[in-house]
Amino acid sequence: MEARWAVILVVAVLCCVWITGCKAARHMNDVRQVSYTSDAGSILPELQWHEEIIITKDNISLIRNGRTPDTEINEGTWELAVDEQEVAALFEQLEAIDRSTIKRIEPDSPLDGGNIESYTVVYAGERTFSLMYDPGTTYTDGKLIVDPIEAFLQNLSLPVEAAARYK
Repeated sequence: MEARWAVILVVAVLCCVWITGCKAARHMNDVRQVSYTSDAGSILPELQWHEEIIITKDNISLIRNGRTPDTEINEGTWELAVDEQEVAALFEQLEAIDRSTIKRIEPDSPLDGGNIESYTVVYAGERTFSLMYDPGTTYTDGKLIVDPIEAFLQNLSLPVEAAARYK
């Protein structure tokens, strides 16, 4: 009879460990931040920009800089309106993605010029997953990350002073 209780106790402990382990793994995929960056390609130096949009659960920032002192870029830092439900939906969608299927595909020969865009997702524990789109670079299943972020960005309401990239 004691052996039976010992087996039940071991099974109960294993179930608790399994349940706790699954919960911890699930929380490791919690998205903490999403960043989109864009850099101008081969254009006049005064027209080149670096732009970053940072999305957290309670804050969205747009940071834009020119590359030269005589820049024609509308520079600044702007805080954008946050719709917490839309941010939560974006984060939830990104949390469900199996990142193991996403692989970078380099072009056979590097391309000159063109903008560079990157998408970075920061997870719990400060783990990151980034896609950097240099000219000619693609990713298998990259749209799983890019499409939801792009859709979210297109729905942002930019302040009037931030709407135009150029002065």
